[in-house]
Amino acid sequence: MTENTTDSSTIAEDISALLTRIRSRRRRLSRAKNLLKAVDGKTPAAADYEAWLDVVQGLDGYELGDGEADELRQALVGRLKPAIEKLRIKARMKFLTKLEMLAGQRDLELEKISENPLVLYVEPLTFAIDFDEGGVEMAYGHEVIDELPIDAASVMGAHEEAAARFSKELISSDKFFDLLRGAYRMVLAADDAQPGERVDLVDVLVPLAMLRVDRDRLRKKGPEVIEPFPRYLLARQLAELRRDGALEKDGVRLELGAATGGSTRDKTNVLYVPIGAKGGQYYGSIRFE
Repeated sequence: MTENTTDSSTIAEDISALLTRIRSRRRRLSRAKNLLKAVDGKTPAAADYEAWLDVVQGLDGYELGDGEADELRQALVGRLKPAIEKLRIKARMKFLTKLEMLAGQRDLELEKISENPLVLYVEPLTFAIDFDEGGVEMAYGHEVIDELPIDAASVMGAHEEAAARFSKELISSDKFFDLLRGAYRMVLAADDAQPGERVDLVDVLVPLAMLRVDRDRLRKKGPEVIEPFPRYLLARQLAELRRDGALEKDGVRLELGAATGGSTRDKTNVLYVPIGAKGGQYYGSIRFE
C-alpha cells in the first residue's frame, strides 16, 4: 500500500513538472510572438526604434525551448544588434529635432545638462533620456515624477501636464511657511523633542499630507481622503520659499540642514532642492527658531 502511494505521488510530481515546463515554454513563445508581431514586415527604422530595441532585448539570451527556433532567434539577434546601433543614432537625432521644434512652438527653452546620460532641462523639469533602455524619466530635481516613452510629443505633453499640476498643487509661500511649521511641530511632538531642535526633513511629509486636508472633509470621509504629500512637491515648495525670500516670518526663521558626503547615500533620507537648471543642494534636516 505504501509503495503504490509512493508511485502515485511520483507520477503526480512528474505530471506537475512537465506541465510547468510546457507552460513556461508557452509563455516564452507567446512573448517572442508578440515582440516579433510588432515589427513583422517592417524594415528597421528610427520611427520604430523602441519596438526593434524590445525585440533585441527580449530575444537576446531568451531560449525558446525549440532547437530550430532558437537558431533562427540567435541569427536574428546577431543581425539586429549592429542595425540597432545605427538606429539609436538616427532615433536620437529625430527625437531631439522634433523636441526642439515643439519646445520652440511653446516658447520653451531646452538646456542640455549632461551628454551621457543625456539629460535635458525644460523649466522647471529635467528629462533623462535613455536610448539603451528606451525610456525617459521626467523629474523635478532628483525626484522622478513620471516615466515616458522616447517620443517628443509625449515629453512635451507630460511637461504641460506637470506644469498644470504644479500650478494647481503649489501653495503660496506665505501659507506654506505656516503649514510647514505646523508639520515640524507635529514631528517634534512625536519625537518628544524641544522647539528649535532639528528633525529629519523627510519626516514632515506625512504631517504635511494630514494638515493640507480640509477638516470637514476629513470628518465626513475619514482618513482615506488623506493623499500623500509628494517629495517633488516639497522640494518645489522649498525652492519657492527661497526664491520668494520667505524663509522668515513674524520673527521665526526656517533653517534647512545641508546633507553632505555619506548622508546622501540613502536618498530616501534626504531631499534635493534644485536651483535653476544645474544648481541645487541635498538637505537632511529642518528646524524653526
